[in-house]
Amino acid sequence: MNIINKLIFGLCAFLSCGVALAAPINVSDAYIRETIPGTTISSAYMTIENTTDKQRKLVGVSSNISKRIELHEHSMANGMMQMQQVESIIIKAKENVVLQPHGYHIMIFNLDTPLRAEQQVELTLLFANGDTQSITVPVKGKKQLKHHHH
Repeated sequence: MNIINKLIFGLCAFLSCGVALAAPINVSDAYIRETIPGTTISSAYMTIENTTDKQRKLVGVSSNISKRIELHEHSMANGMMQMQQVESIIIKAKENVVLQPHGYHIMIFNLDTPLRAEQQVELTLLFANGDTQSITVPVKGKKQLKHHHH
């Protein structure tokens, strides 16, 4: 094998290695709540893992199901739990953030059609550095969520 063939073989072996092509952001346990009859809002939850050595900042979410999707968090103020919009969610290097009820979460407003259990919805996560990541998220109903513990 001459040097060029060795380089090409080595490059091909490197590129086919799963570790070399690991995504910088891993999303797991994602779901969207089925809409309550008569409402046009829902919420999405997931775990977002940052596998990089640099902090990442989630600044938005988009989808074809709604033009208004916001990042929110629940917090205690004067002994009352309240929900408020946040500009971003920081995911520290080599750590993860759990979006869950009573914590950080994604609010989806003005749905054109109700979301039903078993549907699949595509969401695109938008990061401050310009990166985007599309994920397919299942819609879960009350029955499925009863057995879902955080």
